[in-house]
Amino acid sequence: MIHRLGCVVGIVGVVTVIPVPALAHGLGGRSDLPVPIEYFLVGALVVLLLSFGALAVLWPQPRLQDGPRYRGRGWAPRHGAGAVGSIAGVTVLVAVIVAGLGGDADARSNMAPVTVWIVFWLVLPFATAAAGNLWSVLNPWRSLGTMLRFDGAAGPGEYGVFPAVAALVGFTWLELVHPHSADPRTLGVAAVGYTLYLLIWAQRVGTDRAMASADAFTVYHRVLSAIAPIGRDPTGRLRRRGWLRALPVLPAWPGLALFVIAMIGTVTYDGLSATPWWDDMSFSLVGTDQHAVWFKTAALVAAVGILWAFYLGACAWAARIAGDDANGAISVAASFAHTLVPIALAYAFAHYFTLIAFEGQLVIAAASDPFGLGWNLFGTVDYRPNFTWIGPTAVWWVQLLAILGGHVAAVVLAHDRSLAVFPPDRAVRSQYAMLGLMVALTCLGLTILAAG
Repeated sequence: MIHRLGCVVGIVGVVTVIPVPALAHGLGGRSDLPVPIEYFLVGALVVLLLSFGALAVLWPQPRLQDGPRYRGRGWAPRHGAGAVGSIAGVTVLVAVIVAGLGGDADARSNMAPVTVWIVFWLVLPFATAAAGNLWSVLNPWRSLGTMLRFDGAAGPGEYGVFPAVAALVGFTWLELVHPHSADPRTLGVAAVGYTLYLLIWAQRVGTDRAMASADAFTVYHRVLSAIAPIGRDPTGRLRRRGWLRALPVLPAWPGLALFVIAMIGTVTYDGLSATPWWDDMSFSLVGTDQHAVWFKTAALVAAVGILWAFYLGACAWAARIAGDDANGAISVAASFAHTLVPIALAYAFAHYFTLIAFEGQLVIAAASDPFGLGWNLFGTVDYRPNFTWIGPTAVWWVQLLAILGGHVAAVVLAHDRSLAVFPPDRAVRSQYAMLGLMVALTCLGLTILAAG
């Protein structure tokens, strides 16, 4: 125990004396930080390393591997709630398609962009992480598959969630690379295409299996909902279970680790692409709009691939230190996939917080005139977003705490899993490389936020 604490204190000492002003090179995009960025980086590193040291000393046995511990009597959803949710989901899908293909072509007066990029892509997943899997009730493609009686087996099946990985990267490509991602027509066509894609899968393998294997958003919400302190018990009642408790018992679907890495990698690419450094580099390398699309596509895939390579490297180190070479990096990667989910949520929340806080207010006006036809159903069509309700310093602290909280949660989950799967005398040492990866991700995330 003394040896472990001594190692951690030594690491903290080394990190705190490393000169870090070089990390701030080129950070010209954010001049409103309360103190220089290097102070935040050092503080974040100290918190992570001290957390790791405290766990090594005070957490000698696994505590989270038995899954949720439900508390209270909870409550059972009202009869018919599922049907109402299904109708609502299908209605919104149809409205997005109609608005996208036939509504006003101006993205500012059409409901499709704000519904897809704010409500569907940001607000709903964050609500799932806080309150449970809302998508399981609202999913319009599951409802359509059920209505068409596309029956079949449950679970991802032989393909695992690899099709969902491709779908997730494809969706983020539409958001981050496609030159007309905010065009209502583009979103209308994409909604129709994705609907046909999932219905074809459902017709082949059944609705449940198609959603579990091929629908990026079913997997996305299933993973994020494991963070939530509320969930369904074996009887179907909604009860309190504690934060993070369901993550260690996520099913080990083939491809899940890569899916979570894609969640982190795509947001990382989004952050990098918004920095002045990226603008300068891409401007000098890319000559035409067509070349820009190819360049951005390659960079998006590379961001996911590089992060996947580093994660596999950390898992290979853990396997070697723990004497588990027989299983190797892939097995360890699958076993520890859940530990990265809080990082994925933290990255997304920190990166998109201002988008929700400011651009999310466009929903108020869009609700009154969803198709851009001059309606004013609720008297809010002239509402304009308030960009001053929260200041830049407060935004930074929210982002900082989100990034740091996600990584501390990941350190806790990784430590607990290592105690469960590796020999006790090697469990802590097996996590050095994973800790290094999390430290690097923390520094990267904060630096990108400061530069963007």
